[in-house]
Amino acid sequence: MNSSENYYSAAIIIDYEELCLQTVYFKAPNIKETILSLEAFAKECKSIADRNGIEYDTFSLLNFLKNLVMTIPFETVFLDFLVHINYSLYKSRFFDHFKVVLINEYMHHVEKSLSTAIKTATELDGKTLSASIKTSIELDDKDRSISVQAETILKKFLKVFRVLKPDPELSYENLVQYEFLAELLKVCYSVDIQNSHLIVSLLKLTINRYVSDVSGIAYVRQPNYPHGFFKYILNHVTRGKFDLVQYCSKHSGTLWDYSRNFSVMYAASFGNAERVLCLLQHGFDIFPDYEARYSGHGHTHIKEIMSRTNCMVLQMMSRMRLVNSFTSESSPIPENGYYITTPVQEECFRLIWRALPDPYVTRFQLALDISTEYFYLALHAIFRPLRHNRNMILAAMYETCFEDIALGPPEPRDLKHLCRWTIRKRLSQTRSLPSGVFQLGLPKSLERYLNLESD
Repeated sequence: MNSSENYYSAAIIIDYEELCLQTVYFKAPNIKETILSLEAFAKECKSIADRNGIEYDTFSLLNFLKNLVMTIPFETVFLDFLVHINYSLYKSRFFDHFKVVLINEYMHHVEKSLSTAIKTATELDGKTLSASIKTSIELDDKDRSISVQAETILKKFLKVFRVLKPDPELSYENLVQYEFLAELLKVCYSVDIQNSHLIVSLLKLTINRYVSDVSGIAYVRQPNYPHGFFKYILNHVTRGKFDLVQYCSKHSGTLWDYSRNFSVMYAASFGNAERVLCLLQHGFDIFPDYEARYSGHGHTHIKEIMSRTNCMVLQMMSRMRLVNSFTSESSPIPENGYYITTPVQEECFRLIWRALPDPYVTRFQLALDISTEYFYLALHAIFRPLRHNRNMILAAMYETCFEDIALGPPEPRDLKHLCRWTIRKRLSQTRSLPSGVFQLGLPKSLERYLNLESD
């Protein structure tokens, strides 16, 4: 081979290595800086070694560079694989973030649309959505247009939510989603939207929102709902045949604090007789499963010994005692603490028995169940003296506050009451409470009795 051929072959090799480097730099730009640094380091080592007459083997380093240059272009599939892996890892996060931005932008658009519609219909100048909905709006036939406009906007909003399917778990930065949904329910009440399916859909979205970091709950802004909002939601829940209590129990971490207002136990503990009666008339469960689990002994592998009704009584006394410990309406007993219920709490407790078929709980039955539970747990090597003592104190509170019931004979309820309970149970199974009571063609006195208005 002559010199020209050798030169040509060397040029091809040099060009090929240069081409390989360019390919590597194109495929993996981040590698370029590393390769240049290694080349500079190798040249510096060789220069120092030659200048000082030191034997320094740079062959291995140069060979590594050569192999790196020669092999990486043929392993671009591997580089593409790494890129694909990183893309897959961050793709879902990227799209989640993109959805959040998109939803927030759309919520802002919906807010402006609703504000414009409300301002136009009510002639409220310069007020935002939150300011507009605070105004009491009395709608007549001519003003129904605002309700129709708002309903159309909200239907589109729900459709967008169904398409995007945002994550119900919110971060601190995304709490605005919950706050907006909770505010929309207030808008529905203000403009008197009567589409129960739409209201229930908004309720589900609102209740679904939660945060994994409970420390962020303190920063959540809860809307201040007007007085009639409770009955408004209650009517739509009943009309839409939606089990609100059951749904809330499945989403116990919900950010929607207002859901507690639909708990009979919660309303009774605060002495809200009107709300207790309203919930009972609509067939709400007095002592749902999640309440029973919360008030049980807490060991899932051991069956509950205490009857559900007795457990309900103790839980009710505990709640009332807790509420009274933070109020000044009750008169505490110095040696025992707050063991006296208020008159409104007593009224609520007696209202609850109108909706129960069980015989009244006596003090003796409570004490027997409490002791039986204690010794049954002891047989399983579980000793709960504090729970036993606490329950005995609550039983004493029950006897003190409801002496006529607690010390009465353990007799079954009268036949008239059991008939009322049976009829209401059948109506409740068909989601016909309370409207079904007034469709039976009964005399007014029986309607009132069946609707729990009299005893």
